[in-house]
Amino acid sequence: MFKAIELDGITRQRTGREFQFDVDTRQAAVAALLSRLEVPPEAATIDPSRTLVLVGDTRWSIVNVTRTVLEEPSSLRRGGAKHKQVR
Repeated sequence: MFKAIELDGITRQRTGREFQFDVDTRQAAVAALLSRLEVPPEAATIDPSRTLVLVGDTRWSIVNVTRTVLEEPSSLRRGGAKHKQVR
């Protein structure tokens, strides 16, 4: 799973616009981003490491998102020793 984060072209700060793609490879995430933006691949400049995509004056950073599986309820994870009652 990958996430595309829009960055300001000048300050390189996040703009708040993000897309999440359920794909296996970074190259597939880049293709999905260009499809979502309705931009042809030849109109974008793609970094060889596939982590940065330049579309016009905007930058998109492609990052890998790990899936976390929580097996225990939050009450057990967050409770400290002094709050637990032993019977």
